[in-house]
Order: sequence, then C-alpha cells, then structure tokens
Amino acid sequence: MKNYGTATEAAISSVVTACERYGARSIIAMAGVPGTGKSFAASIAAQRFSGEPLLVREIQFHQSFSYEEFIEGLRIDNTSGVSVVPGVFLDWNQRALDDPDRRYVLLIEEFTRANLSSVLGELMTYLEHRDRPFISVYSRRPIYVAKNLTIVATYNPTDRTAIEMDGALIRRLRIVRFRPSGEQLSEMLGNKVPDNVKLKLQEIFSKCAQRFGEDYEHLMPFGHGVFAEVQAEAPDLHLLWKERIEHLLRRPLVEPHPFTDVIEELYPWRASPDFKM
Repeated sequence: MKNYGTATEAAISSVVTACERYGARSIIAMAGVPGTGKSFAASIAAQRFSGEPLLVREIQFHQSFSYEEFIEGLRIDNTSGVSVVPGVFLDWNQRALDDPDRRYVLLIEEFTRANLSSVLGELMTYLEHRDRPFISVYSRRPIYVAKNLTIVATYNPTDRTAIEMDGALIRRLRIVRFRPSGEQLSEMLGNKVPDNVKLKLQEIFSKCAQRFGEDYEHLMPFGHGVFAEVQAEAPDLHLLWKERIEHLLRRPLVEPHPFTDVIEELYPWRASPDFKM
C-alpha cells in the first residue's frame, strides 16, 4: 500500500475510520474549499475501506441530477413501451445485497450541487433504518438499503446549495473537515521545487490562518491542491497566478476576495515569470 506522507495519510485515515464507525447509518461527507484534497482522499479511502477498487462506484451530482437517475425512473424500451429502470443507487445497492460479505462504496462528488431532498427521496430516512424497507415510487416494490453499502460524499461548504442544506439532511451526515494544509502541500510537491519555495507557499496558508482565524477554513479561496501541477519555480508559479489564482481573488464587477491583500503580499511570483527565491 502506497504511503502518501504523514499529513495526507492522516486525512485519508480519518475518512476510513468514519466509514468503519458510521458508514452503516450515515453519509460520510468530506467538506472543504476547492483544492483541499477531498476527491483524492475520498477515492483512496473508499478503495482502502472496501478492499477492492471494483467495489467503489464514483458519480458526480449536478443541478439537473434527478431522483429518476439516482433511485429509479421510467424509460422508453425497445418495444416503445415504458419500463422501470433502476438508477445509480438502486443498481449499486442491489449488487451489495447480492454480495453481503464484501464492502461496497458509492462515492458522490459535488454532493450539494443537486437538489438533495428531491434526489435522495426515501433515502433520507432509510439510510439510517436499514432493517425497514421503503416502497419505490415507480416499481412499487419494497427495497432494503444494504448494510454493507457505504455512501461517501464530497462538497464545498461555501457553495450556496451547501449553505441551504436543511437540518434533516445534516443530521444524516458525518462531516469530516478538510482544511487547506501546508503539511499536505509539502508532501504533494515533494522534490519538484526547492524547500525554500515550499516554505514560502506554506506561509500563504499559515499567515491567512493567523490573520482570519475561524473564517480561514471556510473562506480561503483555494487549498493546497492549487499547486499540484507546479513542476518548477519559474515560470510555473507566475503562470499559475496569472491563469488561475488571480481570477479567484479578483473578478470584474465584484469586490475582491477579503484575503486578496494578504495573498498578494505573500506571493512574489505574481509580478514576473523570471522571479526566483
């Protein structure tokens, strides 16, 4: 099993532990701003928890994702008739029911982008009470949620849809927080850049955490993952600023991000593609 470094392994292990303790009753939800390694850690943790990559199914929610796609819906068949077709969840749930000795995982990216109350439907109750069946809307058959099926989800807590989550759903989540991490940044970059460059990048996160306190975790405009593609100090860090970071801080007709002045002061590569520490 590959080791990703102390801080990264700790993040992965926190998800695996949550799955083991609470996955039979709750959705294991990983919350963090973009670039905090949620998707990476979720994928690794899901595979470790299940013990087999083929027992993990990954999907992504979006604004038009529906109950019919997730639970079950009506489709026109080859005879031009209408038939009931299981959605992603019922299909994966049935595989888990047929194979009770192994752990199955459904990994949902961008969890809060969908209309969750509508998409999840009866699961809002029956994920928690798996000894009781629910009656599906279209096939009208009793369905049990498999005890060996765990749902893992990722989301950005600052998305409007996440802020609007109701209490009934939040009660069914086990939320594992993912913060921007200087330690994970160092492990991610490895020897691709000199140590003094890594220290300077880490300083961006540490100074923002000191300056903005509790707001740091939820309002930091990017996580350490924004530097994942950096291969060399120059010109990569300058191009990253011009092509990505600057646009996260300053947008036309919108007030600058509240962290902008601090980040600009701590990012010396923004001025020139030839700058080196």
